[in-house]
Order: sequence, then structure tokens, then C-alpha cells
Amino acid sequence: MNKDLIIIGAGPSALALAKALAHSRLNITLIEQQSQQQCAQPDYDGRDIALTHQSLAILKQFDIWSKLQAHPIAAAKVQDGHSPYTLNFCEHTQPLGFLVSNHHLRQALYETVAPQPNVNFIWQTKVQQVIKSELGYRVTLCDGRQFDTPLLVAADSRFSATRRQVGISATIKDFARTAIVCRMRHQLAHQCTAHECFHYGHTLAILPLSEGESSIVVTANTDKAADLLALSDDEFNRFITNALAHSLGDMQLSTARFSYPLVGVFAAYFSKAHVALLGDAAVGMHPVTAHGFNLGLVGATRLAKVISEAIDKNDTYYSEQTLAAYHSEQQKEARMMYYGTNGIVQLFTSENPPAKLARKILLRFSNHFPPLKQAITAKLTQYG
Repeated sequence: MNKDLIIIGAGPSALALAKALAHSRLNITLIEQQSQQQCAQPDYDGRDIALTHQSLAILKQFDIWSKLQAHPIAAAKVQDGHSPYTLNFCEHTQPLGFLVSNHHLRQALYETVAPQPNVNFIWQTKVQQVIKSELGYRVTLCDGRQFDTPLLVAADSRFSATRRQVGISATIKDFARTAIVCRMRHQLAHQCTAHECFHYGHTLAILPLSEGESSIVVTANTDKAADLLALSDDEFNRFITNALAHSLGDMQLSTARFSYPLVGVFAAYFSKAHVALLGDAAVGMHPVTAHGFNLGLVGATRLAKVISEAIDKNDTYYSEQTLAAYHSEQQKEARMMYYGTNGIVQLFTSENPPAKLARKILLRFSNHFPPLKQAITAKLTQYG
């Protein structure tokens, strides 16, 4: 059976691509290992996504922004070690960004894609094999069904088996660190301010939600993260309270704790004839700059744009030349974000004295050099 476009995976980037192409003539099929129920009503997973203004504009175009409970980030502060000195970011006219729960984003995207007449889902099925075919690629499922397509999109995580089977290599960086995420209530107001605290031994991010509650992200070497996960709720509450020097008062867990290993991935290229990589299958980011979801969402709209333009011109939407425009633009931005983020992680998690001195100098220099601070703010917020 032939399909115009097969997307392997039904995560946020895959759903965004399907939504962006919903008004095209393409017959789109998404293949997903999870059940329809898990996609339609995802469980809370601890992750709250910091959205840029560019992502906000895309979600408004998808007509789902009004369905999301968004929390503005009015300001952000970066702190090194136990020094009270902070690098401060703020915009006087509008928020730096917005926080939205990952499971609400996934649900909203699914709800807007599911009714589209040209979009079909295959649930609870694994892909067994992807090979070249006369049409482009043949996808064989574990239940034996086979589909041929002229355009295959791999959106099946940063450990993508599809990426490997179509012959695209990737650089993988294991940070040997784990992120622990949860929500916590606190006594004092957060004033819609995010904090990134690069303490020695661990990093702590505080992201403002509703008044009196924040999203907490602790990243630490995996062995230390295991110790933190083993703490009782009361012990963890005290750990976070002390790590914040009581700046928000007593901290109390309001959700369970979730953990995620931190592994970065960057594909050698994001497309070739008959195939494209999307989302984490193309680039998997460290969460310190909070740009992974944003990059995937922008990538979905870029890929949809080159496909739609080719169809409008009666060109082959799956050709190497057509998809190269997506690869070029997306990889250029992704490369800067990926390696820039890894550089920040390397500098701000190193325990050697020169690195500690360098980051203290960097924070003070950035605070007192407006052009640099403005450039960082613009990149973090992605106005547009």
C-alpha cells in the first residue's frame, strides 16, 4: 500500500508537521508505538516547556494557543555557585517566554490533528524495517504490514532506529548527567522570574508557574542524581529549600519526581532524497537553554513549507533538492544552538578553578555589556 508521506513517531514535532500539512493534498500516515489513549490524554511527565515568541506565533497559527494554560516568564536570573551575584534578563514590553506543560501541549496538538481527513494514525505498532524501494522507502511493521512512500520522515526520538536504517549517522554526546523534574509549592512569590543556578555539583532551574508554584529541574551527575531520587519527599523538600537559600521560603513537592538521562544528538544531515529527520531524531538538545521543543516546532513548519511550495509548483516534494532547503536552514540554526548549549554546559558544570573564574567574569561582563546581553536575550526568546 502506498502513502504520500509516512511519519514515524507521533510526538509534538511529528504532530506539528501533520498539522502544518493538513490542508495539502498529501495522504499522511503517522506510525506510533503508544496507544491512541496515551496520545489523546497523555499523563503528566514532569516536564514544563519554555516557549519562545516564535513558537507562540506558530501555536496561534495552529489555533491551539487559547487551549493552553500558559505561564509568563517576565524575567530570568543566572547565578554561579553560591555567589549572590546574578546575570539578569528582562524585557519591559512583553514576557521573555511562556511555560506550558508538555502533556498539555501534546494533547492540544493531537486534538487539532486527529480530525484532519488526510491524516491517519497507526497505533501501538513498532517499525521492524525501513529499506529503499522503487517509490522511495518501504516500511515494514512488526505485524507484517508494508507501506511504500516517496517521503519518509523520522521523528522517533534522539535514539532513532529509522535514522540509522536510512543511513544517516549522528554524533551522540552522553553528558553522564540526569535531569530530575517536578513541581513544588513555595511560601514566597516567584514574581514570574526564572532562575538558573549553576551550583557546584548540580544545576538547579526554577521556572515560574501559577502563583506559589514552580517547575523544578535539577541536573547532576547520574550517580548523585540517583541519591537525590532516593531521598524521601521531606528530605528532597529540605534539599531544594537549602539550595535556594530559602529565597522562596519552604519548598514542598506538589507532584512526583521524574528523571531523564541527558544525551545530546546531532545528525550528520537532516535530509536526503525521500527522507527527512525531524525533532529529536535530527537534534537532541541539553535542556539548559530550553530550546529543544522550540527547535523541533520550527523545524516542522520549515519542512512543511518546502514540501507545500514544491507541491504548489508541481515539483517533486520528496526530491533531494527540495528537502535540501529544509536541511540547510534548520541545520544552520540547530548547529549554533546545539554546540553553543554544549559549550555553556561544559563551562558552567566544570569544577576546575579556571572555569569557575571564567564564568564569574562572563556573568559580570554580560551584565555590563548591553549589546551582548541583548543578543543573548533575542536568541533565547526568538521574537518574530
